[in-house]
Amino acid sequence: MFGAFRRTSPLSGGLLWKIPWRLSVPQKRRQRKRLRLVDNVITIVDDALRKQNMGSTTKLERWKEEMPTEAEMRPKDKYTMFDRKEKRYRKGIHSMSTSFEDYWTRSRMRQLTGGADRAAKVDEGQSEDKSTGLLMRTGLWGDRENVVRAVIEGHTYGV
Repeated sequence: MFGAFRRTSPLSGGLLWKIPWRLSVPQKRRQRKRLRLVDNVITIVDDALRKQNMGSTTKLERWKEEMPTEAEMRPKDKYTMFDRKEKRYRKGIHSMSTSFEDYWTRSRMRQLTGGADRAAKVDEGQSEDKSTGLLMRTGLWGDRENVVRAVIEGHTYGV
């Protein structure tokens, strides 16, 4: 059609997805809160194991060595993640689905951005494929009370 009734590109393209190109302040606050909750679970599990005189496990020690805390992470690593299809190999976490975002928040995001060497590899597009994290592997991921109860009762789940 030509003239005054010509179709515009958004109308002819179907549903228009409007995803902002950066995170809002409340989204960033929620992301930092999720990262701090993961840090909190790790400290609770470690403290509960020490109270039971079980010491600390090698997997828990490895987690604490390799994974940075929320305060140690760069903003780039907190709010973006590696995506090989993107132009600059980074994609904002707000454009991912919720389940994918939670998965990366809990384990892989920290693992891939654990140190300066690893972060440089991720930025170059070379991801490392290692374990997905202590809590995800052992099935301890959940609310804080269940984690503490399981550790206090002595259920280590192969940790």
